[in-house]
Amino acid sequence: MLRSLPLLVLGLPAFAQGGFVEAPLVLEGHGVICEVTLEGRREAPGTESGILNIIDQQREIDVITTAVPAEIGLSFGIRATLEPGHALDDLWVVVEHPPMGPNAVTVERWQAEANAGATMVNLFTFEHDYERVQGSWVFKLVSGDTTLLEQRFTVFPAGTVPAVQQTCFGAKLMG
Repeated sequence: MLRSLPLLVLGLPAFAQGGFVEAPLVLEGHGVICEVTLEGRREAPGTESGILNIIDQQREIDVITTAVPAEIGLSFGIRATLEPGHALDDLWVVVEHPPMGPNAVTVERWQAEANAGATMVNLFTFEHDYERVQGSWVFKLVSGDTTLLEQRFTVFPAGTVPAVQQTCFGAKLMG
């Protein structure tokens, strides 16, 4: 299920890791969040589930990475801000991924709330087995016909990304 989270801007490292960002957006980070707390839900007809989970927009990324294990409960995505003094009335999050669910959905989209100077976190959370599709995933922030931010990820089998396993499941691995 998709989760609404702030977007991350890391500057040059973001470019080196399969992404780009254009003004007036700033990528603050990208990667995995071990666990999110649900603050609400809203309708999102452009998604496979039709529902968008709302989370704390100040939530930090736990592991900066483009490698994501397909673990139930993990979230991954981007954290970004809109530069002060700018407005984007028509900003959309677009997530492209391998075919998923009974309709083999490959693109999901929802409108982002972009307020000047405010953080946006936009994530996907693995909540169901059918969502754990491996391969290339791309998060984009699009305004009109222009892609302003793009961040690529690769989803791997559960248990195969050591940095994420240690950070998110370290205590469980040791016990």
